[in-house]
Amino acid sequence: MAFNKDEMHAPTWLNDRFLEKALKQSENDSALVVTEYKIVPGSRPGDHYASIIFRASVSFKSRGKNNEISLIVKTIPEADGLKRDLLKNGVVFKTETIMYTTVIPEMQRLFRSVGDETELGPRLLYASKEPHLVMIFEDLAKRNYGMKNNQLDLHDAKIAYSKLAKWHAASMFLADTIPVIKTLDKGIGAIANEDFENIWTANISLLAKVCREWSGYEMYGDRVDSLKKDIHEKIKDIYRFNESTSYNVLNHGDFHFKNMMYKVVDGKTQDILLLDYQVSVWGSPAIDVIYSLYNMCSSETRDNHRNELIKFYYDQFVASLNKFGYLGKIPPLINLHVEILKCGHLETFLSAAFLPFMILTFEELIGQVNKDEGFEMFDPSDPEKMTEMMLGSYRNPKYAAIMQKYLPIFMHKGFLDL
Repeated sequence: MAFNKDEMHAPTWLNDRFLEKALKQSENDSALVVTEYKIVPGSRPGDHYASIIFRASVSFKSRGKNNEISLIVKTIPEADGLKRDLLKNGVVFKTETIMYTTVIPEMQRLFRSVGDETELGPRLLYASKEPHLVMIFEDLAKRNYGMKNNQLDLHDAKIAYSKLAKWHAASMFLADTIPVIKTLDKGIGAIANEDFENIWTANISLLAKVCREWSGYEMYGDRVDSLKKDIHEKIKDIYRFNESTSYNVLNHGDFHFKNMMYKVVDGKTQDILLLDYQVSVWGSPAIDVIYSLYNMCSSETRDNHRNELIKFYYDQFVASLNKFGYLGKIPPLINLHVEILKCGHLETFLSAAFLPFMILTFEELIGQVNKDEGFEMFDPSDPEKMTEMMLGSYRNPKYAAIMQKYLPIFMHKGFLDL
């Protein structure tokens, strides 16, 4: 994960003139005037590796009336850092623009055509590539949707997997009539640059070092360390479209609990909406299923309900295809399990590279809290700070307990061999 200082400070161009321009378009009123605005961070530091997000509260006058609106503004960092290097070519914004302007609207129309009122995510109100890469969305907080600070229990996971199953089914149904779906290929495996690969390689070495510190797990040190040479190419293969795959869907690509908004009523989640379609990729459904098991589900949910959730997701997927009137051959459940096994090295990779950021708080990750700003910002391209942070996270008892359980499983399944 990359943390940039400007995650907490809006760029200078994000001002009343820009907001006025965007609202004139979204409200279809060339005479609209912004009278007041306030901009604050829209997420916690490090929550989103592929963007920086702000919330803009705007007062404006339109057609003789005074109005207020809350907006979510997504853009890329201006300060130098790993995030900026990753995002500066605009590839992920191009993917998300296609998703919001073409794919998601077609999915929503398909749902409505069969009487399904499922809503996938927030409405896109404005998007621009020049002079700045920026997207503006409705603020779901105004509809009583909020974030969660922890991975999901079984109840919430089933709501999320129901959405994912419908998403996958809709993409499979629409793929031949909406050709752009099959062209989306900029998943995490494709967009990770050399800097990211170097960081992940270094982190695998650190995890191997920590394995040697755990009594009874010393033997795993060399096994983990041996992964760093070829794991990146293996992950790219998993994310790359392959004709031999049992069946393909459009994967969300970043299906973790921080990329969701939750409507909670009387302490119980009623609905979940999805965010961040920046790395959606056509490929094996195992990509999203494995990714979500580790980055969305809590350890308890994943360990005690894994097969139950896979079956639940599959049943929802089949039910949706049947409801849409899909005429192709529906793949059997065993095909999904075969795909999950074939893509199993993704489990090892996610456990080493992503899981610490999903189970540890920001304060636990950085090891200290800055009294002035509430956190210490840094970019992981700083080798010394990155090493300190990752060693601390791998040694954290929460993470250690999980990995000491999973390492034998990974070894017995062949996920530590390349």
